[in-house]
Amino acid sequence: MQLVTRLIWRLFAVGLLMMMVTLSFTLYSAQKDIGRETVASQQVGQLMRIQTALQNGAPLQQQVQAIDALNNSDALRHLHVALYNHAGQRLTQPDTDAEPVSMLWLHKILTRDVALAAYAQPVQRPEGERLTIVLEPNPYSESAEALHNALLFLGLYAALAAALIAAMWISVKLAFAPLTDILAALARFEAGDFGARLAQSATRELNQIVQALNHLAAALTEQIAKQRDLLHRLQDVQEDERRKLAHELHDEFGQLLTAMQVDASYLVKKTAGQPELEACSKAMYDNSSMILSQVKSLLVQLRPYGLQGGEERDIALEQALRELVRQRQARADAELDCKLTVALGEAVIPQRLAVAVYRIAQEALTNVMRHAQASEVKIRIEFFRDNQSLKLTVADNGIGFDPVQAASAASGNHGLGLVGIRERVLVNQGSLRYAVNPPSGVVMEAEFPLQTGDADGS
Repeated sequence: MQLVTRLIWRLFAVGLLMMMVTLSFTLYSAQKDIGRETVASQQVGQLMRIQTALQNGAPLQQQVQAIDALNNSDALRHLHVALYNHAGQRLTQPDTDAEPVSMLWLHKILTRDVALAAYAQPVQRPEGERLTIVLEPNPYSESAEALHNALLFLGLYAALAAALIAAMWISVKLAFAPLTDILAALARFEAGDFGARLAQSATRELNQIVQALNHLAAALTEQIAKQRDLLHRLQDVQEDERRKLAHELHDEFGQLLTAMQVDASYLVKKTAGQPELEACSKAMYDNSSMILSQVKSLLVQLRPYGLQGGEERDIALEQALRELVRQRQARADAELDCKLTVALGEAVIPQRLAVAVYRIAQEALTNVMRHAQASEVKIRIEFFRDNQSLKLTVADNGIGFDPVQAASAASGNHGLGLVGIRERVLVNQGSLRYAVNPPSGVVMEAEFPLQTGDADGS
């Protein structure tokens, strides 16, 4: 049902209910008025009996008391009966409530154009005494009754308006209640969680939004799965190319450089006593040794020890990280102190995740050495049993940088190292965070869900 139709139907229902209440109140008020008019007519008949009794010589004082009792009963609507003797002296009690105490100005406005002439009826007593019965009008009683009814209807209409407003507020609140779930789902989408699905809504417009969001979430989930699979393949291709290149360097360059080093060593021995040839031979030996050392370092970077798979894959990541720290510590400036803490316990890390964590640590350490101007860097890899997650932390005490700029750089076309880190975190369904490391430096935290399954990560 459309939202407008739903609101109209609910307002119509509330309006119909209030109309029935108003009609019931009106009928009840009319019933009360009819009852009061009936009683008033009966009291008029009693007044006629009093007049007849006076004409027949009934005790005067008794009839005066009867008239006072009739006035005090308020049965005569908007009238007051007075009895005067022949000298004009009032025998009955005066009307003390002739004028209202409250809202007198309003009563005077309502009775401003009303004729207040009294009606006098002479009565002849048997002994010859002449009396006069006077019917004194009381317009203030009529105005008070009218004002009372007006206030009642005004209150009723106010209740009707309040009921309509409440009905509209409740209807709108109920109609837009699914917006809370929609906003929560959008927040999850913004956080990268596209697994949220919204329930169907009874409102057509909101249901269309729900269906569109569910379709969007399904499409994004599919696209992210494809992207993750593509990144997995890309990184697998990269690792495969690195492995092939490492084999080429080891099999071709390694053997050639080793042969050159052996030949240079032979020449050094044979040219002893010949200064120029001996110096040249030593230079060849030193250069070949240096090149062979650099090739070995490249081999470690391309295919670090412990990440080749095999029986040691459950402890390969720790071995690879320790070798990485050792190599970088040897290559870096002596002032950079690199500390590694490993707390993996009995965690079994899939091969693909182990490679990703190693590459992230490798790139983060490279960034620290190149840009941080730090004297200390701490690397910590830890397994959390409670939520089955693996967390890598790299913290330095360097000059630091803006984490917001780092995040924008990682999502843009510059900062290729940060882009590579972000892609590896994304493909392994992890989360990446940069923060300031007081008093200076940067902390990078990458956390991954550790899913049990195929140990090689394929």
